[in-house]
Order: sequence, then C-alpha cells, then structure tokens
Amino acid sequence: MSEPSTRRTFTQRAIATIASTIPGAGLGLMPVAATAQSDYPNRPVKVIVPFGPGSVPEAVLRIFITDMASRFGQPFIIEHKPGASTNIAAGFVAAAPPDGYTLLMSNLASNALNKWTYKKLAYDPDAFTTAGMMATTAFYLVVRPDAPYATVQDLVNAANKSSSGFKYGSLGSGGAAHLITELFRAKTGIRELLHVPYKSGASVDLLAGRLDFMIDASVVNFIKSGQLKALAVATPRRWPTLPDMPTMAEAGYPDVTMQAFMGLSAPAQTPQPVLDKLNQAMREIAANPEHEKRMLALHAQPMVATRAQAAEFIRATSEKWRPVIRSLKIAFED
Repeated sequence: MSEPSTRRTFTQRAIATIASTIPGAGLGLMPVAATAQSDYPNRPVKVIVPFGPGSVPEAVLRIFITDMASRFGQPFIIEHKPGASTNIAAGFVAAAPPDGYTLLMSNLASNALNKWTYKKLAYDPDAFTTAGMMATTAFYLVVRPDAPYATVQDLVNAANKSSSGFKYGSLGSGGAAHLITELFRAKTGIRELLHVPYKSGASVDLLAGRLDFMIDASVVNFIKSGQLKALAVATPRRWPTLPDMPTMAEAGYPDVTMQAFMGLSAPAQTPQPVLDKLNQAMREIAANPEHEKRMLALHAQPMVATRAQAAEFIRATSEKWRPVIRSLKIAFED
C-alpha cells in the first residue's frame, strides 16, 4: 500500500461555492460579516490539540502558530484536550462557533480514521473545513535499548514464543498507533498481542519496561536521545532524516505503512475568507527554506498545500484505511 504523496502535485478538484453557508448571506447582513472576516483575526485564536503536551505534532504546530501570531498580530493559543483517540478534541471544535477562533490541529485519527473505527461519533469528521496542512511524520517500531531484538523478525519471533502475551501501548483504542500495530500483528502472523490504551504517557511505560514495544509517531525524540531503539520505520521508503533506519518493507512487511499528518481544521460553515487567510499564511510559512530546516530537525516533512489539496489528501488517506480497518474488524461503540 502506498502513502498519498506529500511532494507530488495533488489532483485539482472543483470546489463548490460555500457563499450560502456564510451566516447572513442573502439577508442584508453581508457588510457586517464581510467586515468581521476582513480584519480576522482581531482577537486570540485557540488551537485545540488532541494530544498531551510535549509531542512532535505539538512542536510542529508551535513553529507554525508562532509565525502566524507574528503575521496576524494576534496570539494563537494551544489548548490540550487529549483522550478518546482524539474524539474529545474533535467534538469540542466541531461544536464551537464557526468563526475561525477555535481550530483543530488536524490529525490522522480525528480527520481520517475515526469515521471507520467508531460506530457513533459526537462529530462528523467530513464536516470539518480544512484550512491547510503543515507536515507529515513517520511511525517507528521501538523497543527499549536493552531489549534483545536487533531486527523486526527478532521481535516477531519473541512475541510468538511469549507465554504471557506481548504488551504494546497506544494513545487510545482505535487510534492510529493501535491500528498500525494491529495491522502489524495481522501481517506478521503474531498470534496475540495485549493492547494497553493510554490517555498519555505510553512512552514512559515503555521506557520503564511495563510495555514490550510500540509503533508510534511521537517517539522520535526518544530515538534521537537513545532512550528507545528503533527497529524499523513504517514508511514505504526510508525516512529522509533517518536514512540508516530500515523500513517495514525491508523487514519483509511492505503493507505495514502509516504516516501521520498535521494541519488546521475549522468547524463546518466557517467563512471561506477566514479559511483562505489561514491557508495563505500556512503555505507561505511552509515554503520558507528556514522553516523547512526547522521541520526536518523535528523529523517532519513540511507540506505545502492549497485547501483543496489538503482536503483531497485527507480524503485519500481515509479511503486507504477503510478496507484495512474493516479487514481487522475494529469497531468501537464510543
């Protein structure tokens, strides 16, 4: 399975006009609404992050919003709402006023996966309006440095010999790390794995020896510091910032791939001029060579995309995972 490319030119698709969705359209109120949009933002903007503090996605976001705050002359404030495989944060933003002052840090779970993994959600993932993309990051299979595994196959063999069951952690049932690990189990033929869902802190338990391994996108700092050992990266090709790390394909499992993404989304019916302002700023920031260096330092690949390209990227990613999730028979009530 191949990942939607972050470097190629995305298929351009016609975007239906949303003028009718702007409050006041056709009711003689447009001059007031237009004024409110033209000076956006004129007060602080909240960005809701569905993960706990200290993650790589948050670090990527901070780089963007620091620049955006400087450009717009208003603070962009991060508010953490972790838990429930990002559903808490997504539900909060979906219910917020559609004025551009409450945004969601777009991510793989809430924007692409949860529509297939949950039977019922408090929000409609397809109803979010996409402001743009920031970057993509890879998922890594990691163990403790003193673990007796030099390769992916070593870990697979050990898991199948375990009498107590190998334990792995993720940030919630049905989340990206849970799905990629269950796909890993299915493709490698491991008989049983014990999943331990966390609200935050799964990496800490792996470091402490309470878990056997993880496949996650937020562990790159532990890899860089030597606190965790990476056996493979779950991408079709070697990750550019870690060229010596083998891929899952090289380990014999080419179907075990996943990339996380970060962007900004807004509630349905957020005015198009507001979204266009955000997108223009995001594209200009991402295209800056100095910004690219900062992204690569976080082991993230910057992504320059129009709103239409960002929406298509999310749609294609979601459709790629739909048959995988159904084949794994993963479905949660809430």
